[in-house]
Amino acid sequence: MVVEYTEFRHCFGGPNGFEELKKYMRMGSDFCKELASVLAERADTELAYAKNLNKSSLRLQKLSKDFHGTLSDAWLQVSIQFDTEAEMHRSLGSTLHEEVIKPIKILVENNTKSRKPVELKVDKAIRNYADRKAEDYKYRSRCFQLVKEIEKCMYSLDEAQKGVAGKPPNSKEIQKLESQISKSRDQLEKSESKYHKACSSFELARQDWQLESIEACNQMQLIESDRLSQLEHFIKKIAIQMSLMSKKMLKVSDVYQSLELNAQQDIELACKKHGTGASDQHMHLYDIYAENTKNMMNKDRRIESLNKWAQMLESDVKAQVKSRQGLEKVKAFSKENPNFNSNEADVELKLESVRLLHILYESSLLKVENALADSADQAKKESELVGRMTTTYDRQGVPSTILKLDEGELDVQTNRPSAPSPLLSPGNVHTPVRMPMPYFDSSYTSGAESVVSTNLSSSSTLSSSSSSLANNRHSYILTTTAAAAAAHFDRASHAYYTTNIGVKSADSLPLNTYDSISKINENQYNNSNRSLSD
Repeated sequence: MVVEYTEFRHCFGGPNGFEELKKYMRMGSDFCKELASVLAERADTELAYAKNLNKSSLRLQKLSKDFHGTLSDAWLQVSIQFDTEAEMHRSLGSTLHEEVIKPIKILVENNTKSRKPVELKVDKAIRNYADRKAEDYKYRSRCFQLVKEIEKCMYSLDEAQKGVAGKPPNSKEIQKLESQISKSRDQLEKSESKYHKACSSFELARQDWQLESIEACNQMQLIESDRLSQLEHFIKKIAIQMSLMSKKMLKVSDVYQSLELNAQQDIELACKKHGTGASDQHMHLYDIYAENTKNMMNKDRRIESLNKWAQMLESDVKAQVKSRQGLEKVKAFSKENPNFNSNEADVELKLESVRLLHILYESSLLKVENALADSADQAKKESELVGRMTTTYDRQGVPSTILKLDEGELDVQTNRPSAPSPLLSPGNVHTPVRMPMPYFDSSYTSGAESVVSTNLSSSSTLSSSSSSLANNRHSYILTTTAAAAAAHFDRASHAYYTTNIGVKSADSLPLNTYDSISKINENQYNNSNRSLSD
């Protein structure tokens, strides 16, 4: 069954959706301008009688056919009646000028002023999104380049230490290579830190652009609805004036009285005819050089790099869990205490941001762990997230992995033990066990996601939640809010929160075939080998 959307925010999504919406809104403004021009000619024609009135009728018919909906049908009927109104009196022309034409021009000006700040906000969000995307690619490419250089130097160092043709190793050459490797590693450490921040900033910029686009679509729909209602009102005014004409214009007046517009029907038709469809949300995941076994890299260093990123992403996942726990506690506390000052919409927005960042870190961690399993020749982990991942490569072989987000909820439910996974090493090559993360269930707003039994009658627990919130970019405002809530809650000694909250762990993720990750082109691999050999 095909779902037909009837709101702008559902129909004008994607990269080009808002641009198409702006074109449609400009079409409406142009229609109003042309309509004002046509009615002005109509008023002048009332003074010159039938000759010029017939010409205006033809223009209005053409204009109406170029548009759509009940608005177009109504004005098409108006243009037909122009031919029978050639003998209209001078007073009708004056009335059209004062009560219809001028208000339409004012309506166009007001709508243009209302649209301008909305369009500027979306354009700013789009520019920020493009900048963060370029920054993400810059640091990602730099990390891959440095790793390649280090690997090349490491192979050269191994050869230099062995010596050539029975000759002793060249100490100067070895010292030079070691210095170059040390310098490259320092640069790699800085680049990886910048890339780690850039990828998160890229995702936040995408969220900001998405929110700005939705808000702009809602405002545009209100403006368009008002425009259609005003145009309907103008037709009614003309109908009233026609009813005052002589008996010869009685039939014309009846036609005008029967004209009706349906703003909602026109909006639905606009969505169907001009809409670009709902937006497909995508998330850019972390891509690590060591993930791909076809990338030239020593096995021990590959495992070391993967373990390093696994620890980093594991820490990020835990930070998002703590942030969400704190936000859920603040949300639950606000519901139980109406006097507690908390912006519920802002809390929900931050919860959604934390959820998406959790998906980013958890999905990237899954990729890294599967790469570790592949290095150990063990079975890869299966997850529904794998089926949503798509990897593409540029000409330099730098990958870009995208995770497709569903239209509805996409809660991350993982199964990880409370202790950290053992790291891989040359003597300990096995797949690390995934640690269970708290199961996020929206029905457990009282804090059922807590890992340990908690007594919230003490303010120290909620204060610690506030410190975890400060680690999240979208939750820093709620830090002082959570602390104040803790103090207030401690004084109130609410009986509900004195009970211990149990642990609820997630079940295993559903299985899915690991078939969405793209294979490296053989030519790309050969080119990589040639570049290293050079």
